[in-house]
Amino acid sequence: MTKGSLDSQTLSQQPRRAPPVGRALRILLGLVLLVYVAPVYFQVPLRVSVGSLLLMLGLTGVYSLIHIIVSRRIVAFGPCFGAVVANGLLVALYVASGSGLPILGHGKGQLAAVTFFGASLVVAGVRAVPGCEVMAIPSIFFGKNTELACLIFSPLDRLECKLRSKRDAYATRSQNR
Repeated sequence: MTKGSLDSQTLSQQPRRAPPVGRALRILLGLVLLVYVAPVYFQVPLRVSVGSLLLMLGLTGVYSLIHIIVSRRIVAFGPCFGAVVANGLLVALYVASGSGLPILGHGKGQLAAVTFFGASLVVAGVRAVPGCEVMAIPSIFFGKNTELACLIFSPLDRLECKLRSKRDAYATRSQNR
């Protein structure tokens, strides 16, 4: 076995991780969202705050169910389609919250969606979870990341990895001379 094949074998066995700049952006955006939404919890009636927190608990359950479906391949989702479904659920909750529905309405769904998304971004950044951030919280419970792409960060992660590999290849060539 050559050294190059051993390195590639070792790399293929290591879990995929989000690159450093992508991690920092996830954490930064998540913290901005959480700081933006935190004062709202103290300005709305207690009923709305509690309803929002219960919706977040429900979101965790729904995303855990999606995690099980995707990881066990019960339904064949492509990575991009699965990401659209996962993020579409959050967008649907946000939009439905504008109505006067008893469970979602009066801003409860909007508050829950933004808080859940911010917390998921922070968890994804801290744990270096590549892919769909809204699946980061369920991945804590199951100990396994889902293979869903992220609509925003996956292209940035690929670009960062590509630039880093070019830089590393250039550094390796410079050292060998």
